[in-house]
Amino acid sequence: MRVITYLLLGGLLFAIAGLSGCATWNAERNAPMVGEWVDVNGERIHVFAAGPRDGAKPPVVLIHGASANLRDMQMSLGEALSGDRFVLMVDRPGRGYSERPKNGHELEVQARYINGAVKFYGLEKPLVVGQSLGGAVALSYALQYQDEMSGLVLLAPVSHEWPGGISWYNSASQIPVIGFFLRQLVIPVYGQLAAKDGVEESFSPDVAPENYYERSGLALLFRPKDFKSNAADIANLKDEIKKQQDRYNELKLPVAIVTGTEDTTVSPDIHSKTLVMEIDGATLTLLPDTGHALHHSETEKILEVIDSLVAGDATTL
Repeated sequence: MRVITYLLLGGLLFAIAGLSGCATWNAERNAPMVGEWVDVNGERIHVFAAGPRDGAKPPVVLIHGASANLRDMQMSLGEALSGDRFVLMVDRPGRGYSERPKNGHELEVQARYINGAVKFYGLEKPLVVGQSLGGAVALSYALQYQDEMSGLVLLAPVSHEWPGGISWYNSASQIPVIGFFLRQLVIPVYGQLAAKDGVEESFSPDVAPENYYERSGLALLFRPKDFKSNAADIANLKDEIKKQQDRYNELKLPVAIVTGTEDTTVSPDIHSKTLVMEIDGATLTLLPDTGHALHHSETEKILEVIDSLVAGDATTL
């Protein structure tokens, strides 16, 4: 009986290793590294740089949101911006191909590691752009380094405490043992099946770019370590937001906020409309009939906002 039990347990562990290993191999084969690793405080941060270093416009740092990686920003704003300026895109710690430092879920920690990558490239006075959860990281970045920045652009940012909870799978991932089996057995299969519906929901009422799932490397999320980091970021986000939401009046740099009026993922009323009233001189651009993935659906308008902020003539639209 004991032998049978050991055989069953061994078979289960083998199946777990095989399933998660296959998901990881397949995701990384279809979406390999596009940039390079930069060592920051002993952790490797994956970055992708593009554009001329001697451009007349200030360099731009792009910070992606939850569930995504730097490919999401590269295929929207990165490609458009890099024609006439230097653009640095970063996999947030623990996401994509970046390693996860201790307390990697903390916004301050993520911002410090991104700043380490900025310093590695010797970028002076970059404009920092963050989308969704990346907007929360960008706000933390500005609270720490605003004197080293030329401006801050926030796209549908998470900025304030909100009512309600999070998805069941992100909550379950935090539970010992249960979270392990979830990430190793359930997510590699369930995630793949649910991902395309999730993309449609995130882009609604807009339409996702053609082959977005493949081009954005979204399957990287369903690797066990990546999913663990993403779930921890989301599960701890509300507490992290509470740490900084009363400090936004400290920001004195140029700030532009852009959000879609039909965003059902990050409430414009709770976040962007409140935030603009707390930062002196900040501007708010409301994009009608636009959802959460506005950096894809309204790229040209966001480019206009970025250029206006750099030129010093941003206005509220």
